[in-house]
Amino acid sequence: MPYLQSQHFRDTERLAYGWAAPSPVQMEAANLTADPLTGFPNLKEFYRLGPPMIAECLTEETPCAVAIIDIDHFRRLNDSHSEEMVGRVLKAIAGKLSAACAGRRHLLARLGDEEFGLMVVGLDGASATALCEKLRLEIAAMRMEGGNTDFSITVSIGLADVYGPENFDNYLNAAEQFLFMAKNYGRNQVFSDHTIVLQAAD
Repeated sequence: MPYLQSQHFRDTERLAYGWAAPSPVQMEAANLTADPLTGFPNLKEFYRLGPPMIAECLTEETPCAVAIIDIDHFRRLNDSHSEEMVGRVLKAIAGKLSAACAGRRHLLARLGDEEFGLMVVGLDGASATALCEKLRLEIAAMRMEGGNTDFSITVSIGLADVYGPENFDNYLNAAEQFLFMAKNYGRNQVFSDHTIVLQAAD
């Protein structure tokens, strides 16, 4: 299923929390371009900004890749913690992503309640995978505290290299397939073209 279609499917199961990312229908109706909680471009804006960036990279022969970063066990997080705490978790992850991308051409977005998008520019497959692995470790090392609450969180990341001109949805769909692999192999992992090559070589 193409990524954008899968997001519409998830809208039928959305939880009505104040921090929830606006659905594509809500974004269209309000003409939103940024996620209210994180300030990142939203899904609609990611689809607008991503294709010309990829076209420019392909013209320049600059390597680029598309990643989806998904918070593990997000529903459990919802059930166990307050709306305020969930919002703090999302903002903390957004802060780590912003810091990692500062001064770079990378593009960040909030794609859905528990998912962030990252377009990596100027890094080959090995370096882009290393960036995602660094992000994974930094997020896992965070401690969220509030009252008697003290817990950690993890993310799974799917990263797909851009090899040539494709529909933008195809890039996201490829990243989502790698994300599914990361989830199926135990979560808290990065799966990419590069990691698959390394596994095949073992």
